[in-house]
Amino acid sequence: MNNIKIENKNLKNKIINNDNNIIEIKNEINNLKEIINKNEEEKNKLEEEIKNKNNEIKEIMNKRYNELNDIINNNKNNQNEEFNNKLLNKENEIKRFNEKENKINEQINNKINEINNKNEERINEIKNKIENIINDINNKIDNNKINYNINNKYNELKEQINYNINKMGNYKYKTEPQNLKFKFDITKTNTSYGVNDIFEIFICYKDNKEYIISPNINNYNLDIFNLLDNKKILSLEGHKNNINTIRYFINKNNNINEYLISGDRSYIVIIWDITNNYNIKYKIDTKYKSDIYSCLLIFPHNNNDNYIITSTRNTSDDNDESATKIYSLNNGQFIKYINNTNKYTIFYLLSWYNKKNNKYYIIQLAYNKIIINNLLEDELYSELIQQPEHYHYSGFIYNRNNNDYLCSSSKNGYINIWDLYNKNIFKTINTNNCHLMHIIEWNNKYIIVADYNNKSFKIIDLDENKIISNFGGQHTGNVICIKKIYHPIYGESLLSCGNDKCIKFWNI
Repeated sequence: MNNIKIENKNLKNKIINNDNNIIEIKNEINNLKEIINKNEEEKNKLEEEIKNKNNEIKEIMNKRYNELNDIINNNKNNQNEEFNNKLLNKENEIKRFNEKENKINEQINNKINEINNKNEERINEIKNKIENIINDINNKIDNNKINYNINNKYNELKEQINYNINKMGNYKYKTEPQNLKFKFDITKTNTSYGVNDIFEIFICYKDNKEYIISPNINNYNLDIFNLLDNKKILSLEGHKNNINTIRYFINKNNNINEYLISGDRSYIVIIWDITNNYNIKYKIDTKYKSDIYSCLLIFPHNNNDNYIITSTRNTSDDNDESATKIYSLNNGQFIKYINNTNKYTIFYLLSWYNKKNNKYYIIQLAYNKIIINNLLEDELYSELIQQPEHYHYSGFIYNRNNNDYLCSSSKNGYINIWDLYNKNIFKTINTNNCHLMHIIEWNNKYIIVADYNNKSFKIIDLDENKIISNFGGQHTGNVICIKKIYHPIYGESLLSCGNDKCIKFWNI
């Protein structure tokens, strides 16, 4: 709305400027009228001069005529050659006066026509200029109306996108998570592998419906279910091996584009273009020697390219390209390695935009450290290390008081909150050697983390830095992945999955 007000104000200023231009043109017209009046005076003066000349000529002619009559009268009986010559001279003199009169009249008429033509051209020029200014003003008024409508539509779309993204997880839920109860099973999924993002939930911008996507129990397809009725609406074919990770991303920078990215045990990453009917945009052979653990899409607002990031588990093979890799989302081509000289198992990938230096970073949660690299430059921003060393399995970024923090979970039971600007630990919460997996933010006060070995969930109070609740009891296998979403019927809800291959729905 502020942008619209500013645009309207700018338009008013432009109209005022155009009004000033019209006033200036009116002044020019008045000046032109003065010139025309002056020319009219000059014309009248010339006409008066002609009149005087004519009178003078007539007077001379009358005088000569009288002289001639006198001569004729005096020489009626004595006409001779001298008389005839004088008469001829007088006639020639009269003829010269007539020619001079005609020439002066012609010059005056030409001058008057020249002045009239110039005046007419100037008047037409001013008329055209005024007409162009008026048309320009009208066009700007029409364009402003169009821009106003476009801005309104854009703001509506932006609000809808933000609303959808918030419902998928960024929204700070208002309910108390310790009141979550098991509601029902959604589906079986073909996974038993202990990595994050083994299923995904998203709200499709195209139809504003909520979906869950997970590997098919009997094959290597990705099945998409409508979360409203849990009915399968689509099956995506492309993978030839078990799928380890699935994530949803939306590009809001220019045109709205939605993608799914999935990675399997054959080292293949597929980018699915949701906007284009879930068609495969790229199918990339990463040439890893081990399973793909995590993948990521980044859409920098300050760069024309968008990026695909992949990671894998470290192996003992010296020829293994186990480094994190960056590809272009614009053409699918490989760009560069990250950490290709140091082999780490990267369990989870996050992106972070540093508002202080206007740069994008890749956060890699690894076996014994958290590595933060510049996306576009060869810069190691930081290596976050805590003693004793432990696996960093999952994490999320949040903002408090204009500062960015990374919250990470670990295999030895520690939840660490890192200050990303100061590059140190802000606080640590110990869950007493629990094997912690996927971690999410419920709101500013609570986080929920999957307790792998105990087949349950822990709710952490960030203000009190302690566990306030344990719940579960429905999974028969280790709990791996949890997601939160605003369900179209049940509201603020939680979904979970374990290596028992069941996706379960929890609600307050």
